[in-house]
Amino acid sequence: MATPSAAQPLPIDQLTAILNAEVARYAAKGWTVSSVQGQQAVLQRKKRIGWFWNLILTLVTAGLWLIVVIVRVVNRKIESLILTVDAHGRVSRH
Repeated sequence: MATPSAAQPLPIDQLTAILNAEVARYAAKGWTVSSVQGQQAVLQRKKRIGWFWNLILTLVTAGLWLIVVIVRVVNRKIESLILTVDAHGRVSRH
């Protein structure tokens, strides 16, 4: 008796296409591609800064809060995301 086709691993080119589609989806959301090797991609982006409250606080404090905003902008943290595709085409985020 033959095993179901869903249990068999997908070809490498199909796995690569699945990973590329997922990477493109994240790139459209502002992520940059750091590296792609095999069935794994590393994406990065700078952490967002909430501009609304920073603007309000800068106006209320007559510009003193601008010092805090500048420090935050210069020292923004980088978020990293690792995408992997398993042999059956399932994409995982790490």
